[in-house]
Amino acid sequence: MAERESALRVLAALRRSPVADAAVLVGSSGLFGFETEVPALTEDIDISIPEPIAAQHGREIVESLRQQGFSHEAGTATFIGSDGTVFDLLGHGDPEEGDHVGGSEALSVMVFEDLSRILGEETATAHLPSGGRALTPAGFVVTKLLTERAHKGTKDKLQALLILAERGAEQRFMEEVLQFFRQVDRIRLEDVRAGAQNAFLALERDPTFSDAGAEGYAPVLRQVEAGLESLLSLLERLHG
Repeated sequence: MAERESALRVLAALRRSPVADAAVLVGSSGLFGFETEVPALTEDIDISIPEPIAAQHGREIVESLRQQGFSHEAGTATFIGSDGTVFDLLGHGDPEEGDHVGGSEALSVMVFEDLSRILGEETATAHLPSGGRALTPAGFVVTKLLTERAHKGTKDKLQALLILAERGAEQRFMEEVLQFFRQVDRIRLEDVRAGAQNAFLALERDPTFSDAGAEGYAPVLRQVEAGLESLLSLLERLHG
């Protein structure tokens, strides 16, 4: 898969920068970090790095990537490779600081509270053989279900539900998801429930709907439904 190979090349480039092995493959490209039959349906590569590293070594990171063929779009966290590969850097840090722009003048990164909270858990990421880290399946599911955005929002939820359907029989996976959810406020969990239900209903009502590639999941409607059932069961265990 070309997208997966591109993501791994970016992680390898970051490994040769001050980021070293602290970079984490996130977003839809997180599906490239573990074994799954769920298609990513994305060309985006999102990688999160510790915000303190971006703040202290931003200029060095930009220069290291430049030397490796990745030009930086000034004022953004976007890099473009000589082969056309495009990736964005995000940041993670102290979740108590909420969503904010972090990093440095040379490298500004968006830091997300929910992503920071999940990445702060040791079991949320795993080392990749080629270097760097990726979200575990449980970490991927929870970050996707907590993501709130209009553009590609349905796609986020469908990807999470498909992983839940794929791994719902794995007790360890389900317990990890449950453990991550225990850190989330009850009100947010109600949003998670509603968002997942709305994504399933949207796909069921009109399989041809367009949501930034999410229509590509129409053939797996029944798997999405199974994932929703697994999610609702987990939430019931949490709060009844």
